[in-house]
Parts: sequence; structure tokens; C-alpha cells
Amino acid sequence: MSNWCESNYVKSHYVAEFFNSLSSLSMILVGLAGVYLHSTFEKRFLLAFGSIIVVGIGSIAFHGTLLFPLQMLDEVPMVYCVLVIVYCCAENKSYRRYGAWFPIGLTLYGLLTTVIMLYAGPENHLLEFVVFQSSFIFVVLVVASHITKIYARLTDQSIKRLWGTTVATGLTAYAYWNIDFRMCDVMQNLPFGLWNPQFHAWWHVGASICSYMICLLICYDRAENLDRKPRVEWKGGVLPFVVVDKMNIKIKSC
Repeated sequence: MSNWCESNYVKSHYVAEFFNSLSSLSMILVGLAGVYLHSTFEKRFLLAFGSIIVVGIGSIAFHGTLLFPLQMLDEVPMVYCVLVIVYCCAENKSYRRYGAWFPIGLTLYGLLTTVIMLYAGPENHLLEFVVFQSSFIFVVLVVASHITKIYARLTDQSIKRLWGTTVATGLTAYAYWNIDFRMCDVMQNLPFGLWNPQFHAWWHVGASICSYMICLLICYDRAENLDRKPRVEWKGGVLPFVVVDKMNIKIKSC
């Protein structure tokens, strides 16, 4: 079972990792915002935003208890969330590019990963950790390859800047994850009595922002390919979302 750098049961007798649990709320919030603000989009995008909510719920459950079954509720939805995003990135044209085998193949990939992780169990944590990390990173790299192609086609500089912000946020969050994971002794014993900065909690926040932005930008790309004339607007001046031409809003594809 994974145990992160935050000291357990310090802030509460009922919550194992208080800051890691609290920061997981950011995933639920951005997921709910994404579903609400993009409710007119295809079901695939609602599923993508919705899966972020599920990851957030699982993350709270795991970090709040540090129980292995709830660790699975955290990690397994992460794999499926990225698989949904892979589908959205790849099937972004006005026609189906890869046929019915593609979503079936993605589902089988997720199921195989799930079965191996559950088979490993807490008794073989190293196998479970390696399988999860390798399968998750692989699909993240697939998403990154598609994002690179989408970015190369963009002409709107404001959208390009959003992509740049998304990449910078994701890389910073990943750096925080690595520091917390690999340098815990340093973080727990900072000079001058400084507190542990709780970088795993900041990873949650950064990953939430990055996940929301990726879903938003692939919504934009899909709408542009369908000639729905997308544009990005801002809710309260802080939260971007995609608006499309209402004349072309009825799209039958999922």
C-alpha cells in the first residue's frame, strides 16, 4: 500500500492524510464545473469530466484511510479517466477514424490493468505499483502525442497560450509528485523548522487543473473539426470554458 510523505493522523483522528484528502476536493470541483459548463457537448466529454469526479472521490477515500481497496478506488479510475481522454483525442474528426474496435480495445486495456492490480494485491505492492505506473504513464504519453498534433494545427494564439499554461501546470505538478515521493526525508526535515510543503497535495491541485484544461481543449478541437465555431469564454474571469455555435449544436455521435 502506498503511503505518502504527509504524516498520518496529525490534523485529525479520523483522516489519515488531511492535506492530501482536502486537496482531492479540487478534482471533484473541476469535474463538476466541466460537466455543468459543457453540458451541450457529446457524451464522451461529459464522461471525461465525470471521470475526474470519480478520481477525486477515490482519492479522498484512499488518502483519508490508507486502505488498499480504497487505493484501488483511487488508482483504477485514473487509468480509465485517461483512456476516455485518449478516445476523445483520437476520435476528433467528423467521421469515425478507428471503428468500433478502438473503444473496445481501450476498455480491454483498462480491464487487464485492473485485473493485474487486483491480483497483485497488498501482498505484492511492488507489482501493483509498477503495473499501475507503467500502464498509466503509457496512456498519458499517448495523450501527449495527440496533444502535440492538435497544438501544431492551432492558429489561434490565445488557445495556444492555454495549451502552454496546461503543459506548464502538468509538468510542475508532476515535479511536485516526484519530490514528495523521492525526497520525503528532506521534506520532513527542512531547515529552520520549516513545515513540510505537502507537495503531493499540490500535485492533486495541479493535476486537477491540468485535467480540466486538457478536457476543455479537446472539446475545443472537436468542436472546431465539426465546424461548430467554438470560442473560449471565462466564468467569473477565472474559469475558462468552451462555447459553440448553437446553430450546429446537435451532433449525434457519442
